[in-house]
Amino acid sequence: MERKFIKNGGEYRKCLASSLFEIKGNPQLDKDSFTFGEDSKYPYFTRTVFNNGILGYVDYLDDEHLINGNSLAVGMMGMRFFYMKHDFYAGQFTKTAFPLFEGFNELVALWFISWFNKSSQKYLGLLVRDFENAFNNTELTVPYNKNGKVAVDYIESRIRELEESCIRELEESRIHELKSYLKVAGVEDIVLTQAEITCLQRLNSHGIDLKSFKIGDIFNDYTGRDIIIRETEDGDIPLISHQHNNNGISKYVAPIEGRKVFNHKDTIPLADRGVFLATTQDVDFHIGTRVKALSFKDGEKSEAVRLFFVTAINKLQVWFSEYLTNATNSLPGLSIYLPVTTDGIIDFEFMDTYINAIKKLCIASLKEEISREHKAYEKAVGVNSNEVETDKEENKVVVLSEYREGCIPLYTLRAACGAFEDGEVPEAEGWIDASNNGFTPDPKRYFVIHAKGNSMLPKIKDGDLCVFEWYRAGSRNGEIVLTQSSEFDSEYGGKYTIKKYHSEKVVTEEGWQHNKVELIPLNNDFGVIELNEEDKYRTIGILKYIL
Repeated sequence: MERKFIKNGGEYRKCLASSLFEIKGNPQLDKDSFTFGEDSKYPYFTRTVFNNGILGYVDYLDDEHLINGNSLAVGMMGMRFFYMKHDFYAGQFTKTAFPLFEGFNELVALWFISWFNKSSQKYLGLLVRDFENAFNNTELTVPYNKNGKVAVDYIESRIRELEESCIRELEESRIHELKSYLKVAGVEDIVLTQAEITCLQRLNSHGIDLKSFKIGDIFNDYTGRDIIIRETEDGDIPLISHQHNNNGISKYVAPIEGRKVFNHKDTIPLADRGVFLATTQDVDFHIGTRVKALSFKDGEKSEAVRLFFVTAINKLQVWFSEYLTNATNSLPGLSIYLPVTTDGIIDFEFMDTYINAIKKLCIASLKEEISREHKAYEKAVGVNSNEVETDKEENKVVVLSEYREGCIPLYTLRAACGAFEDGEVPEAEGWIDASNNGFTPDPKRYFVIHAKGNSMLPKIKDGDLCVFEWYRAGSRNGEIVLTQSSEFDSEYGGKYTIKKYHSEKVVTEEGWQHNKVELIPLNNDFGVIELNEEDKYRTIGILKYIL
């Protein structure tokens, strides 16, 4: 694919982000300004790195604070970029990068997101006021067509190819890694002890007494000071920063002079101010700005007990998700619920037993999942001929000779195109059951044809049954269409084809008109069909579904 792109005059160029995007601060409101609901339409973007930065969905507020979609949003705390397809609202300390070139969409966004997120660590080391300048001067490598425009079609095809390849590799790699993890971690023993069974039974039957404890009664807390990450030396000590990802670790550093190295066995790090995330570490660590260190007053605890405390503390996270709300001053007085003995003393033994039981149950479930996935993977990539034939028979689409409820007509290409031209209903070759595919199979609205050739790989394969909706009017840009034109397509043996529709328009005194129309294959081994104003063409239908 890349060789053909270069051969056709394409090239990769190094350019600055400022030449392709305009970065702007968002008109921001805190979450109390909005009404959240399950049926609400507008995403509310915050600086969190979870759920693509979307805290939830809100009702319409006003146009003044509404931000245009088809853009890249970034939160100043996590410095991770996310594609926002639709118009949205945003919280504090967020910005949006708006594309300055044509053809930007979700697939093209992935190309640029990968570049910008490579710079996340660099951005995290900056003051917020310096971010826009750093973003604008970020150097990118971008493919351009010979006409000097960003090669969005090439990017789309490349991303699709990479997605398919990555999915295959990830599945194989994940199964292998899970097996290796079980072996190296030494968790072959997944049989619950009687104590663990009793512990789970007590919990399920509400036989556990819980008591409220103030964090200040259990921990001494220490506050981290500013550390400029880019000025630290590489080493083996985790530096816990103000972030959600990577278990709070921003970097492994050498010992920092004048800074305490905390004992991981008696201390829990807590990222504060808009993050509020407690974690456990497996080695001693440093903490940075806006991070607390909670050290047990009564000494070291097992990993299982520390995990129990982390879970209990993180239940308070909902109160401190906004940047301007932090737990720094109120932390010692915050309460968590812990299991206690009959004497009202914290039951560390129960915590230890319970967490170990949960680990075993998770590992047992993981082993079952590995077994299922491995069998599915082997079947997908290494089945024998009998299995293949069985699968084909199970997945075969049956062509019926008569109409039944839920069916739509199957036409030949020539018949479908001829029907559109003549305005007459063609005779169906057969009927296809299209029910349970996410749309109402109206035989007057939809029809099916067989695709031919490989020009639309990987989306459409040779012989696929494609459901089209008869085209009446409206925008076709970016859609996959069935078109009849004056250009001959050798794959289809006639002047009709299935391709992605792209048009450029100009405004004249008489209104707008098409300046150029292209029928674009998804497979870069095939050429684009260019139609000018003298070419006659008709859009027969728009692709709805592939059976």
